[in-house]
Amino acid sequence: MQESIIDKLLEQCRDGNPISQAPALQELVDLKASVAVPVILDLLKSPDEGIRFCAAEALGDLGVKEIESVGPALINLLADPEGLVRSGATDSLGILGYKPARKPVESLLLTDPDPMVRASAAETLGDLGDLDAVESLKLSIQDADETVRAYAANSLGLLGTPDLLPQLQAYIESESSLKVKAELLAAKYRLGAAEDINRLLNLLENADEDLATVILNIFTDLTERKIPSAIAVDATKICEVLALVSQRFLMLAGQVQNLRGQFKRLESRSN
Repeated sequence: MQESIIDKLLEQCRDGNPISQAPALQELVDLKASVAVPVILDLLKSPDEGIRFCAAEALGDLGVKEIESVGPALINLLADPEGLVRSGATDSLGILGYKPARKPVESLLLTDPDPMVRASAAETLGDLGDLDAVESLKLSIQDADETVRAYAANSLGLLGTPDLLPQLQAYIESESSLKVKAELLAAKYRLGAAEDINRLLNLLENADEDLATVILNIFTDLTERKIPSAIAVDATKICEVLALVSQRFLMLAGQVQNLRGQFKRLESRSN
């Protein structure tokens, strides 16, 4: 039954009509239909920028088993004339962890005129895990775009070492955006500055809903990747502040509940 559904979706992908191709691509992703990868690769050449973007994103979800063909095809897409497409290809290279993409993605970070693309590049460099990207990320901490700076800060926390702490502190002192400050504090916390959890929690206690959402996402990331060594010790006070956030912002209560469960599990594992 599923095979016949997939066959029908592949026909839609081949029919040349973006109106039917886009939902077909999404359904193939939902079905985890990695068999569709060769057809999706062909769609990277679509004249429709939306389909090129959707195809690039789909390959991030489905392409890991055919990375030797998918990775180079996505790298080629980094030269696409449309920023949306370059951004989607960059994101997928990070999701796939395709390490040969480091240099071309680094080039986008430093030279692409579209801040959305530069932000994707900053995030992807953290996902790729190549320590040679640290110097470029340090340059991007001074990018004109707030989102680029935030992703660069997060990636520095993932790739950096404790000797980076004084520079991160200097960035905090010169940074005007509270969102970027939060990412920088989290990066320092990851790299061993245990006291910075108090500064991050203080930001959260005084945050509006927008900033609170950003910081909750930061905490989610801290519980999933390169988990700070002090996080189990700090779990109780983090949960106390999270409880206050859920009372202030009811829309965030579900995310807070999930986070508190994560912190309690980390705390119990350390005991």
